[in-house]
Amino acid sequence: MARMPRGTSSGRLREYLLTEAEDFRNTYGHIDSKVFDELSGPVQLLAAGKPVQIRRYQLPDDHHERNAGQPHDVLVLDAANVLHQSA
Repeated sequence: MARMPRGTSSGRLREYLLTEAEDFRNTYGHIDSKVFDELSGPVQLLAAGKPVQIRRYQLPDDHHERNAGQPHDVLVLDAANVLHQSA
């Protein structure tokens, strides 16, 4: 996982995650239309500003929550773009 682009604030995490999800979908979605559809789920949630679950390892390397727990911790980026640990 890369670092967030220079000048990207923590409030722009959704934009970063959307770019990563789109890149991943565009890289592997060509395998099959079902794969593309499955990989489009996170893209659609992020683009619509809806809550989305992510894993801690999906955070950018320089995000302050990246090393605050276990890599597979489930986090939720809510509609207000606030990151929470899932209960």
